[in-house]
Amino acid sequence: MNHATPTKRIYEKLLSARRPLLVSHRKPDGDTLGGMMAVYAWLRDQGREAYAFCVDAPSSAYAYFPRIRELQTNPETFHDEAIDMICVFDAGDLQYAGIDALVAAMPKRPFIANFDHHVTNTSFGDANLVVTDASSTAEVVHAFFTANGVEITQAMATCLMTGLLTDTSNFSNPATTVKSLEIASELLLKGVSMRDITRRLMRNKPVAALKLWGLALERLRWDEGRKTATTALFRKDLEEHPVDDEHLEGLSNFLNHILKADVVLVLKETKDGKVKGSYRSAADVDVAELAKAHGGGGHKKAAGFTVAGTIGEHADGWKVVT
Repeated sequence: MNHATPTKRIYEKLLSARRPLLVSHRKPDGDTLGGMMAVYAWLRDQGREAYAFCVDAPSSAYAYFPRIRELQTNPETFHDEAIDMICVFDAGDLQYAGIDALVAAMPKRPFIANFDHHVTNTSFGDANLVVTDASSTAEVVHAFFTANGVEITQAMATCLMTGLLTDTSNFSNPATTVKSLEIASELLLKGVSMRDITRRLMRNKPVAALKLWGLALERLRWDEGRKTATTALFRKDLEEHPVDDEHLEGLSNFLNHILKADVVLVLKETKDGKVKGSYRSAADVDVAELAKAHGGGGHKKAAGFTVAGTIGEHADGWKVVT
């Protein structure tokens, strides 16, 4: 796919926009924040007005991000009539970003740019920079900067490196490519400390999170016929050991790394009567297709979904009961 046209169009729109609004997806991780805050830092360094927005406040683990304190979480931000462009990062659609209703309520629909790398992206933007063979949205943003001759500062590089590390699990999962490692090398030359970022993101697990991981390991079920491993965390577990979602995100990756499974599925009940599923695969299985069956999406090797229901057990594992 030729990405030159949306790359140039988005660049020109950003430079001419009166006040662009940059948006990460709900419950932000390092990749959505990394891509968004790198573009935000670039715009602000140019002396341009812009907003960085997320429906949910980011974890304190990302406090090292440059300008992260300027991130907006108040929906009234969308009431600013000067907003004439919205850039969405790492979200398959506006609903996943949590802004579908907010955009619909705006008096005049702004130009929407879509930065992503998921194969299940719906191409919802007026310009869609969706690179499905990229390791991360941070890699997509890096390519955007490079194609337009934008000099990447140390602050921008810190954001982009966080995105790369997040979506490649520290360059250990199948998303890791030669290109992602080349980009990481470039970012290191900008003065980024990979060690410091890794320490902040990985060595931050509270005791409650470790206890939840213990429960998940205890409940691990193996289906020999399907070579599938499943486990479950129930609502009562999360009430007894309250932690942020980010502290559980690495569980499916961890199981995928240590088990000889074709598919790993971690199920988690939420407070609002839903079940979140996280698929991983190190085999030739497209888990994005499995997630699609539940209305979700993602990558071939890593995908997820959220559906109404509870978790039930069957002979060889755990399943969603609707």
